[in-house]
Amino acid sequence: MSHSSDDINDLFDDIVLTEEKHARLGYNEGWSEGQAQGNSEGYKLGYAQGVQLGEELGSIYGEVVAHQQLPHTDKVKRSLQQLRLLIDQFPRTNDEKADIIGAVELIRNTHRRLSAQLGTKNTKATVSSSEKEEVKDYSF
Repeated sequence: MSHSSDDINDLFDDIVLTEEKHARLGYNEGWSEGQAQGNSEGYKLGYAQGVQLGEELGSIYGEVVAHQQLPHTDKVKRSLQQLRLLIDQFPRTNDEKADIIGAVELIRNTHRRLSAQLGTKNTKATVSSSEKEEVKDYSF
């Protein structure tokens, strides 16, 4: 009788171990699938934000280069040069140590200060109300 009870205990152990094995395999598969989907969504969001940021910085850079061709006071010339340098130094590769948000804020603040010195308005403020509804803000 002891032999048959050992067999049934082994059978129950096998059932429990099989359930644990399948649960572990299901968890691992779900984890891998979740990471793949999350990475894909993160990539798409990051790409969209990067494109928008690149357009913004390119627009500011073009404005700076155009203004550098015109006569200005020494103070404005320094601000133009400073803003151009900030954009030139903006990270163009993935660097975990780079302070992207800080760099963007500094560029935007310098651009606002330059716009005040030039007496010009920020071009973002001139977007019509119908366009504002369609534009998604991916800025930092």
